[in-house]
Amino acid sequence: MKIIKVLVSIAVFSGLALFGLKFYTQGASGELPAVIDQLNPLVTKGEVYVKTKQPDEVNSYGTAKYIQKAVDANGNEREIEFNGISVLKEDRYLKLTNKGAHVETYEEVSREAVPEKVLSVIG
Repeated sequence: MKIIKVLVSIAVFSGLALFGLKFYTQGASGELPAVIDQLNPLVTKGEVYVKTKQPDEVNSYGTAKYIQKAVDANGNEREIEFNGISVLKEDRYLKLTNKGAHVETYEEVSREAVPEKVLSVIG
């Protein structure tokens, strides 16, 4: 009986911690929120769009870091941080596959492939 109480307590604590971490990272960007969202099973995968700009930083290997506003198909905005293998061409549209703050992949898409609600926000 005591073991069951311990297991239930651990399950409840874990659930509350995961829910709290999801809430904490909801509007955050950066490495720590990205790792937390990547591992948190309560954070769902989705797609967001950005319009490329100049990188915020380029390291000695040529990897470009971008921090910018991303918009989902419903027009919801969030700040997102991602790295390009190199400096990306400006004023192009990217569709990013993400899990919260964690960006899994990105691909360039045409303006016609970007939802209207997104275009009204990012241009």
